[in-house]
Amino acid sequence: MNIVDAGILLQEKKSPTRADQFQRIIQIYDFFENLLSEHTITKVAIEKLFFTSFNQNNAEFVYGLRGALIMLFMKHKIPVLEFAPVELKKYITGNGKADKNLVQKTIMRVFKLSAFPEYNDAADALGLAYLAKIRK
Repeated sequence: MNIVDAGILLQEKKSPTRADQFQRIIQIYDFFENLLSEHTITKVAIEKLFFTSFNQNNAEFVYGLRGALIMLFMKHKIPVLEFAPVELKKYITGNGKADKNLVQKTIMRVFKLSAFPEYNDAADALGLAYLAKIRK
């Protein structure tokens, strides 16, 4: 399994308007559509969402983005695997309650990385990719 990229897509504005969020969904959709045209992708793994503190504006954005991306992958006949955060931690570290630091350290070993992924989300994404590879 080769890592093509392991970054995150940062948002420029801290408090985007709804119009900004809709535009952002389009930008992220376009990013992944371009990725699909450049690489052969056989399956995709995404994290199941759980919001513990309810921020309706953020939740709507995340669920809207998630729906758009799932639709994109399904349109291209790419299976989408979903994993709960506890599943990710359990399969990666052996402990479903592992902290982010342990997840990052384990990801470094699995992928033979010389440094921590810069962002926790990038480590989680690599963990999801690993789960997708080992799961049928």
